[in-house]
Amino acid sequence: MKLGAMQPLKKYKFLQEQVFEGFWPFNKFHSPTNVFLLLFTYFIWGLGLYLIYKIPINFLFAGSCGALGLFLWTMGIFRYANALRNVEIERINKVNQKFLIGFLENLFHPSSIILGVFIFTIVLTYLFSSPSLGAENFLTRLQSEMNVTSLPPLLMMFILLLIFDLCYRLGLSLYLIFTQIKRNLLLSKYLDTPLLKSHFSPINIRNLERADRYHYLSISGGFALIPLGLLDPILFLVLLSYLLITFGLSTAVLIHLRLMYLRAMPDGIMKLIRSANFAQIGTIRPEKVPHLTPTLFIFNGRNFFIATSNKSQKIRNLRYFNKIAIYIDSQNQEDYTKSVGLLTIGRTRIYGYDIRTGVIYFLIMGFRMIHTYFLFHRKYPQYIKKYWRGSKDLPRAWQIFPILSRTIIEVIPEQFYLAKASRSDLMKF
Repeated sequence: MKLGAMQPLKKYKFLQEQVFEGFWPFNKFHSPTNVFLLLFTYFIWGLGLYLIYKIPINFLFAGSCGALGLFLWTMGIFRYANALRNVEIERINKVNQKFLIGFLENLFHPSSIILGVFIFTIVLTYLFSSPSLGAENFLTRLQSEMNVTSLPPLLMMFILLLIFDLCYRLGLSLYLIFTQIKRNLLLSKYLDTPLLKSHFSPINIRNLERADRYHYLSISGGFALIPLGLLDPILFLVLLSYLLITFGLSTAVLIHLRLMYLRAMPDGIMKLIRSANFAQIGTIRPEKVPHLTPTLFIFNGRNFFIATSNKSQKIRNLRYFNKIAIYIDSQNQEDYTKSVGLLTIGRTRIYGYDIRTGVIYFLIMGFRMIHTYFLFHRKYPQYIKKYWRGSKDLPRAWQIFPILSRTIIEVIPEQFYLAKASRSDLMKF
């Protein structure tokens, strides 16, 4: 069930989205189309001002970069909002509802504009007070290069509107980061309480992390503002400091979420994963026939990894349909009612289908591939040694030669199910 189904009369939207809905022609389109329209409007307006007032080309270029940065930032924030609005709740319970709805209420609160207005006020104060102090800034430099005593009203309106939009994004991102920090601290507190921890699934946290990545990437749009900042050394230093601070805080938020993913795993499940040496994996053949095979596996605290021949049927199946099911259990031979199993359903990432793609993946994700190899060696030392010693006598597909004959399947969990012999159904968590 999606969050929207919990409160059908409530539509969580940022103030920017609400403003778009109130003005023509933006209200005729949905995001991201109206964002493209905003960028196009800025571009046409700026180009018209350039032709009419003969604005210096360096200012035109800087203004275009500013509009591009505004577009990228807006797109990222809208994607972030959509990802949060579509977060799926594993089990509808009061604890989950209170936490997630409380987070959304804070995140989309109209007060999110306050920081942007504050930053805009500081920027305006700086721009209009600098000349009286005998210092040159962005506006006075533009006046000097245009050889005018004051900027034309249409040009001034364009500049102020662009600055306000940019300041709003700067303030909104800071507001989002502070809200995310508050959310993480509350979630961490819940996970430290045994009675509350059971209400949260690792998948819930992964969904929050996936949404946060969109905002993290949206801040990258700030680098498009650098040409604009270079026209004013003071503003450039402020912008650079802002980007460093926001990237640092956003990185800390994401790392904290990744750590809480492992904490959300039930202790019994983690014990089962660590103690199990074999797993059954299910894939779908291209002819839509199920395919089940036993395999060795490792778990790095977040994802599962399987080593296999790059010519195996599993690889052919996953290239056709990249969903996979992994079943791990602890069979109690004395009392089968005490047997427990974990069913994980997820999507896969294959680190190369042949030598060429294997080399490409190694160049991109070489550290993870090497780390995965050492995890396999630590868990299955005798197996690795035996196959290395007898590799010459084995078929090529079974030889342990990374990239040349072997590849790695990474399984990104999307659903967890707990299976107990004492129950007739699977329990989702």
